[in-house]
Amino acid sequence: MREIKAEQITQTVRALCIEANCHLPEDIKGAIAGCKACEPFAIAKNILDKIEENYQIADMDNVPICQDTGLACVFLEIGQDVHI
Repeated sequence: MREIKAEQITQTVRALCIEANCHLPEDIKGAIAGCKACEPFAIAKNILDKIEENYQIADMDNVPICQDTGLACVFLEIGQDVHI
């Protein structure tokens, strides 16, 4: 039987949540930049500028990109031979 400490699961989920909420993947950043480059309307371009500024601040300060980060619900498949 394998034993896993609950704290280890908590720390792993915590780290994954921080990563998901604070750091956009490079492909998403590129998509935002691409949209901004093609955007003909100044107001929309300004909004995309604010989005870029927001994710840059989030990256630097390790804070959520959006304050409405929701609630995490985690499902684990651990099998029968694992004890937490």
